[in-house]
Amino acid sequence: MRFAREGPPLDGVPDRFAAGRSTAQAANFPNLQPSSETISLRMPVWMLHKLKTRANQRGVPYQAHLKQILANSLSD
Repeated sequence: MRFAREGPPLDGVPDRFAAGRSTAQAANFPNLQPSSETISLRMPVWMLHKLKTRANQRGVPYQAHLKQILANSLSD
């Protein structure tokens, strides 16, 4: 969907930008490795609710809070 441009003329701006066409190119990182791995974890609903409540009290996302808890318990 194209929108009509409103406002003053774009003096000195190349037509390809003024017309809404981009010269951006997609980046390619073939050797980039993910720094984490996705897992699936089953837990009782009450536990998830309590986890989310405590994370909210601390102002962090619940998944980040869970990672903090696990990291603390594994840092022997």
